[in-house]
Amino acid sequence: MKTQFRKLLSAAAAALCILCLLFPVSVSAETLDAEEPEFTYEQNEDGGITLTGYAGKTENLVIPAEIDGIPVTAIGESCFAGDLTLVKVTVPEGVRSIGDYAFECCGCLKKIYMPESLETIGEGVFSGCVRLVLTDLQEGVKSIGRGAFLNCTALNSIDLPASLETIGAFAFTYCSSLVSVTFNGDLVTELPDRLFYGCSYLTFMHLPNLVTSIGKRAFSGCEKLTYLYFQEEITSLGEYAFEGCSSLRNVDIRTKVLPKEVFAGCKELSYVIMDGVESIGFRAFMSSGVRDIDLPASVSEIAEGAFAVSKIGSITLEENEYFKVINGSLYTADGKTLIAAFPEDPYLEEQPEEFIVPDGVEVISGYAFAANYAVSRVVLPDSVKEVCANAFTDSAVYEAVIPETAEVDPEAFKMSPMEDMFEEHEEAVPEDSTEEQENPEETDDEENEPREVGSIAGDRSLFDPEKYADYLEVSNEEFDAWSEKYMEFLGGYMPTDRDLIPYINLYKGEVIAHYPAMTSVQNHDPDLWQRAVNKFGDDFEETYLMMDHGLFTELRRGRMCDDLILYSGVYDSQLMEAAGTDTVPALEELVDRIGCTFTDPIMISTTTDAAVACNFGETLFIIYASREAMDSLGAVSIDSYVHSHENEILMCGGAEYRILDVGTMEVEVTDWYGETTTMYRNYLKVELLVKDAE
Repeated sequence: MKTQFRKLLSAAAAALCILCLLFPVSVSAETLDAEEPEFTYEQNEDGGITLTGYAGKTENLVIPAEIDGIPVTAIGESCFAGDLTLVKVTVPEGVRSIGDYAFECCGCLKKIYMPESLETIGEGVFSGCVRLVLTDLQEGVKSIGRGAFLNCTALNSIDLPASLETIGAFAFTYCSSLVSVTFNGDLVTELPDRLFYGCSYLTFMHLPNLVTSIGKRAFSGCEKLTYLYFQEEITSLGEYAFEGCSSLRNVDIRTKVLPKEVFAGCKELSYVIMDGVESIGFRAFMSSGVRDIDLPASVSEIAEGAFAVSKIGSITLEENEYFKVINGSLYTADGKTLIAAFPEDPYLEEQPEEFIVPDGVEVISGYAFAANYAVSRVVLPDSVKEVCANAFTDSAVYEAVIPETAEVDPEAFKMSPMEDMFEEHEEAVPEDSTEEQENPEETDDEENEPREVGSIAGDRSLFDPEKYADYLEVSNEEFDAWSEKYMEFLGGYMPTDRDLIPYINLYKGEVIAHYPAMTSVQNHDPDLWQRAVNKFGDDFEETYLMMDHGLFTELRRGRMCDDLILYSGVYDSQLMEAAGTDTVPALEELVDRIGCTFTDPIMISTTTDAAVACNFGETLFIIYASREAMDSLGAVSIDSYVHSHENEILMCGGAEYRILDVGTMEVEVTDWYGETTTMYRNYLKVELLVKDAE
């Protein structure tokens, strides 16, 4: 429900932006001018009421315990979301739950006082409250939802009550000022995914005694943590759990599986207890400070690169039947696979520069010599049949004696002095195939000039110009006017600096690298994917969506009052889905799909400027969206850069549309220097459909 998708937005423009454009539909001008705050609410089954909206402008708000003689027992979803006037809030006794996103993006909120009656804190309740420094959780709170304190960048410490039973993923993600966390009880047994992800100043941690599950990246990026103690055996340990904990010196943990990159980047980690460990995952100790490893008899699986790019000096075995050590290096028990090459005597001041692999070895596994800067020459015996990818990655090896019969992966010497010798080169283009490129300028002109401007679908098109004549094509000028009107509603804020609207920089390219993350998801682009993985890990899509809550707030609040024509760059994967092909289709292949219906799995993200949309692809969506269709999705929001020409309309996930027409159009593209060029772009005209009630 909360999934969204946006394309690349300029970080420089982020300081000048503000989300949304129009008033929430429940707020009138009279309400805004009223001296006393006014609430909207709905009746609960328990006889109390849930607050659903607030139209006041009070810095220090004491929420009433009763309204019209009826007790307030809950604060509803998004009730105060985006309110930039609130500084201090007191929640009255009797309130048992705070709904999802209730105070999301209250950018000036510093303190909130909770009642003893409170039991449930929903999803994303305080996400984006970048000035929140105090939230006094009372005994009685049983659950804290997903992303509840996400991006509370001023929060310094938090005491979690003994009554707490569950806490959601991302709950404290990017709380970059958080120093101290105390669990006062032992009811919490699971620390979920990214619970403390990016809490770079987290230093003190008092954990529950009965924790048995640690999620993916739960402590990733906690650069100041030095020690963690887990009393119970961890039956489920997530990948990257302690990744980037660069000050972590000691982890007292018992578990059977050390997953992928679990201690990657733990530069100060000197020793890890391995008792009972059965499996060590891919690059588990990458770039760690662990120097000596004692492998117990229980270890039966070691993944490629488990000890890559670490400072390990020696490996010893304790009656292990699955592996063996030969001259200090680790091999499979049959001696046929070299897993990791280590010095025979790691404490010699001058290490041998030559490494001779013993006879009988058939496979040099991936990362076997990775980051080995002592060895410059390697001699492989005639028995070697395979040298795997990344076997010598980032090593100092500049000479290798390799048998001619061995199969060497092209990336075996990646980032090493011998890389060029094993690269796969593209085949040269035959001379007779270059005739058509003798005049490159003429070729470019032919590519830009379409065979036909307009529809190529003929009678098969469902697009009737008369039917869509009343739809409004929104201009940049209208966006600017709406944005300024919305800023007036917020109290006259005219942002010239991001501090005026404290939350805007959280969702505008400062936290998430939108382009590499999201376009790689849509286009399955391996290069962009790797860039995104390097920054956020291979679950970056979920991270992106979790960080995008501020947008969801505006999706719930924003409304458009006219029918719209929208433009959007089309992603390759959308074209392939529409054409039913495995490769990017030609325009003609889409004609047969006219009338077909599709559902965007994330969202449709569009801009009103066709020239801007061209930056995102060779093909444009021209989306006709009726008021009825937009309302059926819940809301439509304008994500507006004032005077920036990068305006977007974003529709909630699950938007359904059908293809109306396919063709080619002229687009006037104006660059940063004011020069205009006429270009030709393919288009798909689509209609956003009314979403059936669930």
